[in-house]
Amino acid sequence: MQCDVCCRFPEAESFLRPYFTAAEIRRAVARGINPAHFPDPNGSQVSVVPNPSGEGYLCPAFDPATSHCRIYEDRPLDCQIYPLAIMWTADRSAVVLGWDTKCPFMPDAVPSEILAHARAITVMIEQENMLATVMANPRLIGRFQDDVVVLNPLPKLSARVTRHPSSVTRPLTPADHDRFRQALTHVETPLAHFALAPHLIWMNLFRYSWAEIEGYFCLFAEYADGMYMPLPPLPFRTEDLGLRAEMAQSSVLSTQSLAKALAECFAMMRAKNNGSAVSRVENAPEEWVPELQALGYRLKPKDPDYLYRTADLAALAGDRYKSQRATCNRFEREHRHSFEPYRDPDRDACLTLFRVWAAQKQAAGLEEAGRHMLADSESAHREALMHHRELGLIGYVVRVEGTVRAYTFGYERSLSVLCVLLEVADRTVHGLASFIFRECCRTAAERGCEFINTMDDSGLPSLARSKRAYHPIRLVPSAIVTEL
Repeated sequence: MQCDVCCRFPEAESFLRPYFTAAEIRRAVARGINPAHFPDPNGSQVSVVPNPSGEGYLCPAFDPATSHCRIYEDRPLDCQIYPLAIMWTADRSAVVLGWDTKCPFMPDAVPSEILAHARAITVMIEQENMLATVMANPRLIGRFQDDVVVLNPLPKLSARVTRHPSSVTRPLTPADHDRFRQALTHVETPLAHFALAPHLIWMNLFRYSWAEIEGYFCLFAEYADGMYMPLPPLPFRTEDLGLRAEMAQSSVLSTQSLAKALAECFAMMRAKNNGSAVSRVENAPEEWVPELQALGYRLKPKDPDYLYRTADLAALAGDRYKSQRATCNRFEREHRHSFEPYRDPDRDACLTLFRVWAAQKQAAGLEEAGRHMLADSESAHREALMHHRELGLIGYVVRVEGTVRAYTFGYERSLSVLCVLLEVADRTVHGLASFIFRECCRTAAERGCEFINTMDDSGLPSLARSKRAYHPIRLVPSAIVTEL
């Protein structure tokens, strides 16, 4: 009752927030907790609330006036066992029960009563009903923490998750980003989706998780319709792709491991989606197509990425760019303007501009698919504006008469390819969209990027016409993979 740490968190997205299973969520809601505090009713970490009397955040079930939990009798397992914690070992080879030294109640040495308590909790967790609960809610297994003292191994749980790796996907957190980046570097393709940013800006609409299967990083995304893979399995090591001539002899082993990884991934998606057509793998590069077909999968074309030569877009020289050059010249002639790197203080102005721009596009008329995409995109733009550094984004704004009237964000897929992810420009300012795009390409040229990728056209005819008007040098194909 005197603790000033429990149920309190330093930041809104703290990984220490308790995880609630679906059953625990139902009980919490029945006891008066707003269901909005649970992003996923099938199981999620609770969303915390600002501390009304100080810094940081509180669990919504916590009453700071009395230091009582409003749902104490029905608190989740995560809270029941604390300061004990279920977590992976550092190499993720096993699951253990640890003692969290961040708890200020605990002395330097583990008391005998805590050791006895840990033994009782270990027995409870290793029972079949609890193993089934953890397997159905793999996020109950926390990430490795080097300040947690390991008390007991959990051999039955470890054996279960090792035997069924696909059932223990882990939520994609900032701590996993370096692992994701490492896997991405082992695929040589100009396709824009082989990067963090085009996926993680949608974190508020999709639930991302991952698993390591047969040496491959397997990324999954869940939404209302089910689970799919936004990327094919990514090898952790370059030689797994069989790309180097000296590794040619290992290509058979590579094919075998990829086949096993894909089979495991599709089995997981089938189980999650109850056999629906949602199960698929997107953005398979064209060079992977023969191997995937040989493995017995069905492939259909996905909308291609538009690839341009940076020097062409930076110069806009010649008759074929006459129209774009004229609109840029008119904008520069008619407006006092500046092109500047995006800074955090620009965030609110950019969000306001986004809403104005979205209303302008709605008023101008959009295809049905475009309307749906626009309705969902504000959260993606907000993520980019708030977390551009973590996502590796390069942003710029254009000020007209001192006011932000356009912004754009891109990222380097490789040293030679810059991908343009987002672009917003006030549609009432003639030539502004052409101007910010040209200036973005000029900065890319200065950075040494040889190519610009403006991503795909999402099947929207109007967007396709706009992209083709800039004369791409190549439409980069990719495929969607499904089972026969």
